Amino acid sequence: MKLLKKITAATLMMIFLIVFTCYAQEDYSVRVRIRSPRLYNQQANLAGYDDITVYEEDEEIFTLGDNLSILIDSYYDGNYNFLTSAESGAAKYGAFHARLDGTYKSYDEAMDAADDFENTMNGDFYPYYNGRDYYVYAGNFKDKSSAGSFLGKLSGNGITSDVVYSDLENIVVFDNYSNIVFMYEKELDIRFSSIKGNENINLIKIDGRPYRGTMGFNIIEGTKLISINFVQLEDYLYGVVPNEIAASWGMESLKAQAVAARTYAVYSIRPNSSYGYDLEDNQNSQVYWGYSYEKPSTNKAVDETKGEMIYYDNKLIQAFYHSTSGGSTENSENVWTASLPYARGVKDEYSDKSGSPYNQWVKTYTKDEIIKKLNADGNSVTDLYGIQIKEVSENNRVMECIFLTDNGEISYKKENARLLLGLMSSWFKIENGSVFYFADKDSIQGTGDNLGVIPSRGILDNITEKKEESSGTKALSSGSVLGKYAVTSTGNKKIDKQKLAFISSEGVKIVDTNSTQYSFDGRGWGHGIGMSQYGAKEMAAEGFTYDEILKHYYTGVTIK
Repeated sequence: MKLLKKITAATLMMIFLIVFTCYAQEDYSVRVRIRSPRLYNQQANLAGYDDITVYEEDEEIFTLGDNLSILIDSYYDGNYNFLTSAESGAAKYGAFHARLDGTYKSYDEAMDAADDFENTMNGDFYPYYNGRDYYVYAGNFKDKSSAGSFLGKLSGNGITSDVVYSDLENIVVFDNYSNIVFMYEKELDIRFSSIKGNENINLIKIDGRPYRGTMGFNIIEGTKLISINFVQLEDYLYGVVPNEIAASWGMESLKAQAVAARTYAVYSIRPNSSYGYDLEDNQNSQVYWGYSYEKPSTNKAVDETKGEMIYYDNKLIQAFYHSTSGGSTENSENVWTASLPYARGVKDEYSDKSGSPYNQWVKTYTKDEIIKKLNADGNSVTDLYGIQIKEVSENNRVMECIFLTDNGEISYKKENARLLLGLMSSWFKIENGSVFYFADKDSIQGTGDNLGVIPSRGILDNITEKKEESSGTKALSSGSVLGKYAVTSTGNKKIDKQKLAFISSEGVKIVDTNSTQYSFDGRGWGHGIGMSQYGAKEMAAEGFTYDEILKHYYTGVTIK
């Protein structure tokens, strides 16, 4: 206390400022690509709760009506269905325009001039903006000849103009009477929103679904119009958390999800993203369905953890999470490539006790269905002889899966195997009569139901050639039992029957060695890295706090 009394007020203020600077949360915003409920790549419909305000970045520049259609400046048929330039012969509307001489300082000035021209001429006149000046444009003509004819009419009325061609270079805004009311250069940061009066928040509907913040557009890959929601981080989380975790679950699990989702979002911010967005609204990033999907409980979880994120060694982590672990989470390098120190596999009895419907599952395919999947992925296969699991991780997930085909052995490693097969996780065993896994007694751990390290129930106790084991994984020898020899009371017998009986810990089993079906017997749902959401649910039910939940699933982290 004596020491504290000697510190001057100025020194105390300096310490306060340093601490505040270190821990104050930045007011983040994110850019989210909205794919759902987008129906077409070339157009979108906007609706406001009142007139729609148009922004350039964050600055209001003018207002339009409450219903708008956004299209790429290109070719369209009579119903405004998009046509490529190669299909322009069938177009009714196109990317040729008449640009009238003169520039204007604002949208309103350009719109007043456009209205004057419409009163003089029979045509559709509207403001165009290139980021510096406003012009008055006319028409969306299907070819240069049509545009030239209109220029002749303008000239006859003393109006000087020229033809411009801008296929796929501009974004066009129509009102609900199919009149163009604005066109702007595609590189500009133009956004749209409205105010929901009774709540005084910025909201905009795109194709009927409302989102907080503003909505902008960009043209990518030549002919694809994408919609981008510019939204404050905490508002974004309101639309994420209830779509990533059940809003009825315990508050501590909702808070854990909010912190993980916030961390993931900020980690994903890319100011120089070539496509103009940081996140997608689906499982490629985080599921985000906007304002109408918000729930009071999840909004509360976001509010009560405002600004809190997860750090390892004072650096923001990539906070992966998944539905159900199946009993253990996984090391990041066993699923993808990078070894992340905070993404270490942990035993997860909470997920097992959670009642998740995805703790155990079975998926069955015919041989032909698997051949079709292999060929869809760029292989050339006409027959499949078997599937072998060559390696599993210490956390039970498949590290390498071999498909034995008429075109040789085709290997899929780590997550690629489950993605090819459309399985819920990479923790699976394969049930097929003709393929067995040969193991010596030292490679089998546990008994009965605890034989989780061996990816099939068809195990023959056989002395095999010693295989090198990669760090933390178990290598298995496998193949068809047909053609092998069994030791019997009457001597060695070659196995050549289609159906065999085996005595196992589960009793006598009849196995069809000529099966054309493959059953994948698995556990969990998702990649298995980081937080198990069902595990978080169980931990919350058992009285753990959200920070304890996060520290269980992310190794060595701090929450601040």
